[in-house]
Amino acid sequence: MAKIFISFLGTNPYLHCKYKLDEENISEPVRYIQEALAQIVCKDWKKEDKILIFATNGEQGSIKKNWENGEVNKFDEFGKKFEKEPTGLKDRLEKLNLSSQIDMIPIPDGMKDGEIWKIIEEINNQIEIEDELYFDITHSFRYIPMIIPPLISFLKITKNIILKTIYYGAFETLGFPKDITSVELEKREAPIRELKELYKMIEWAEATTAFLKFGSGKDLIEQLDNIKSMPKKVNNSMLALKRNIEKVDNALKYNNISEFKIKDNIKIGKKIKLKEFPNLFALKELSPKIEGYLNQWDREDDIKNGILATKWCLENDRFAQALTFYQETLITYFISLLEMGDNKSYRGLINFIIKVKIGEKNKNEFSNNAMKEEYNQNIDKWLNFLDKIDNESLKYFVKISDWRNIINHAKKSNRKNMIKEFPNILEHIEKHILNQR
Repeated sequence: MAKIFISFLGTNPYLHCKYKLDEENISEPVRYIQEALAQIVCKDWKKEDKILIFATNGEQGSIKKNWENGEVNKFDEFGKKFEKEPTGLKDRLEKLNLSSQIDMIPIPDGMKDGEIWKIIEEINNQIEIEDELYFDITHSFRYIPMIIPPLISFLKITKNIILKTIYYGAFETLGFPKDITSVELEKREAPIRELKELYKMIEWAEATTAFLKFGSGKDLIEQLDNIKSMPKKVNNSMLALKRNIEKVDNALKYNNISEFKIKDNIKIGKKIKLKEFPNLFALKELSPKIEGYLNQWDREDDIKNGILATKWCLENDRFAQALTFYQETLITYFISLLEMGDNKSYRGLINFIIKVKIGEKNKNEFSNNAMKEEYNQNIDKWLNFLDKIDNESLKYFVKISDWRNIINHAKKSNRKNMIKEFPNILEHIEKHILNQR
């Protein structure tokens, strides 16, 4: 794992200025933001770390104009006096005597079809697994900042990189170039902005998508954990939100319907004036979707939650999980209907009792010696309770149980027919049983 500084070199004759990262980190007057950042950020880096400068080829490219040579702006009298023998960025960086490697990577200007992908490939080729990346997007062509956010997302997946920061040297805050040339160097101080926070929007969106579409709340909880220096009321609300995200995550992860009973009615937007906290903009915009998703789960009704979980699994192509949720939902329903109580041993009885009711089993075939006496005492009562249920619904329950057994044990089956038929079974059972409770 190495530290990698990635920057793009433009073609303009840049003006001198001091670049300020914070009160303790202000560069000497330089023409190149890369030199300033190297002084400030890379001064303690080691030999395995890298400073990578991407520069364009050709007579009018940045390799010739600013890497190898580097003329001072002809209108900048103060700059000419300060830098009497102009040098390109290559020499400027080498004079810093840093321990890290310094490499220039030639790239096309990106104006032809396919060249932007070539630039992306060149950047990708310089990065190893779990490298820490420091981007500078101050110079070069205007499309470069458009490349960086999707590239970061891509590299997080392919190489598990760590994004440390994204720098931008805001030289334009000093005014128009023609006016700056008449300003003394000591008075030219441009701020360096760190833009990593803007990438947070992508992380928030990705984390929310992972939760809403795939049921994984881990990344969303991590984003909430990263919210720093908030008032106690905000922190308490974040804690409640995380608690409920975790409950739904666990419910979907472990097929546990009872976990869906979240504790609080989440209304973050009403509890906290999110607009008062600019750094919570992403959460403010995403919270209605997150809240809506959490608040759909019933705090009391396992049957309703089981149906919702089943439909969620089907919508998100989790057929095996949908079967499990639905079978467990129906078992919970039948245990209640047959007044069996909380004894977990009863759950194994349900399938046998229903098969007796629809004629697939003989009631005298029951062979569980531990429950034989209780079974003999109650079987007729249980069968009478099942008179309330239409025969087709009972057959569908058996089919669901058989399907779950087939899928979970990787038996041969016509999966396409199962997937096609399942929604019709859901609709029938909801109409004839579950909505009649």
